[in-house]
Amino acid sequence: MRELAQRAIERLEDLGAEYGDVRLETTNTEYLAFRNGRPREASLQNTEGLGVRAIVGGRWGFASCSGLSASETDSVVKRAVDVARSGARVSGPSVDLCPLEPQEGHYDGPYRQDPFEVPRERKLDLLTRAAENLHAPSEVTMSYASLWFERNNRIFASTEGSLVSSTLIFSYPFLHANAVDRGDAQSRNLHCGARVAGFEWIEDMGIPGLAGRIAEEAVMKVKAEEGPTGTMDLILGGTNLSLTMHESVGHPTESDRAVGWEANMAGRTFLSISDQGNFRYGSPLVNLLADNTIPYGLASWGWDDDGVPGQKWHVVKEGVFQEFGSVRETAALIGRKSSRGCCRAQDFSHFQINRQPNLYMVPSSEPVSEDDLISDTKHGIYIEGRGSYSIDQRRLNFQFGGDFFWEIRNGKKVRPLKKVIYRSTTPDFWRSCDGVADERSFRTMGLLTCGKGEPVQAARMTHGSSTARFRGIEVRGGR
Repeated sequence: MRELAQRAIERLEDLGAEYGDVRLETTNTEYLAFRNGRPREASLQNTEGLGVRAIVGGRWGFASCSGLSASETDSVVKRAVDVARSGARVSGPSVDLCPLEPQEGHYDGPYRQDPFEVPRERKLDLLTRAAENLHAPSEVTMSYASLWFERNNRIFASTEGSLVSSTLIFSYPFLHANAVDRGDAQSRNLHCGARVAGFEWIEDMGIPGLAGRIAEEAVMKVKAEEGPTGTMDLILGGTNLSLTMHESVGHPTESDRAVGWEANMAGRTFLSISDQGNFRYGSPLVNLLADNTIPYGLASWGWDDDGVPGQKWHVVKEGVFQEFGSVRETAALIGRKSSRGCCRAQDFSHFQINRQPNLYMVPSSEPVSEDDLISDTKHGIYIEGRGSYSIDQRRLNFQFGGDFFWEIRNGKKVRPLKKVIYRSTTPDFWRSCDGVADERSFRTMGLLTCGKGEPVQAARMTHGSSTARFRGIEVRGGR
């Protein structure tokens, strides 16, 4: 693959590209799934290919192909250059990339057991036990239990002299139980999402035991009363806040939305470029870190698809918005000298775009437990996991649900609930945060399918938070 990468760079230079880069990938994917206690799917797929970008006359060109050969490489490079050259006849501003020193090196994501070397029998045995536990309660009428693994080998090279590579293994367990009682149906899911890790993570989680708990909670949920309506306090677990921060912080702080390049998939952003460094996004307790160096993070690739190394920075510091996530093409437009390394594509066949980094809320440095937040709450609702969600075209007004709910009265969880949603605006919500627990309750969710762009492509990133409290939020029951 390195020889093909060098060949592509030489062809780009020979054809007169002002700039060019190539991404080569080989990917192995395994998926095992049970439905309603029985095996449903077992697949193993292997793909390979390359994608080439070129700038000619200040315009981008892109082309890709499945397969890795010298002739295919030459063909894709020529097509990318031809596309760029045809675009050079169109008036408009030229592509301007911020400076980047040539990058070299290799990055391996952490793992102890390569899942592709683990016998399939071990994986099926684990899923069999999980599937049985999901159906232990008679009220559970439908269930899913699945394991998904991916091994990705990637090389990036550019005409500026960069040549970097990475090997990443992604693992993703999923459990779902659907319970029926008295004419209602409610579900409960496993919400950890995916992470860069091997099969050891799956075994350490104790999937069969988690399946039993999920089934029991699905039954509790379907038998529960519907949530109340009114203004009250919310105590949100990390797996619930992960999706809320994804939609209300991650997307509105993407630089391509701020400069007007992106308006698909729930629009642009309420933030302006001048808001950097002075806009009150949340309370002083709110510290939101972008971190593409977290070892288990789905956006931690070593280098992004511009060849920019992974970085760590404050998106929000002590409640004040600091900086958009940027790529080489948008950095200067938002007043920065260099990219934050947020350029990623779904795979080799897609053009790179500005994507969210790994993003998490910093836990309290003081000893604050989840129970401390609950005991100090007179009337509120505790929410775990992701549920329904909606947000407007400026990423300002939103509505979120969850996967499991407890009513809090006088400092105690008193009963489970169902059909709860909360509404707010992004600044009002984050400004209402008056309590953040320490790292003991920190939980993450790794998202595999964040949609963006046109044509739409999926991206991966990890979000997380300790349990946090938000005062005076509008809550509505399911009806």
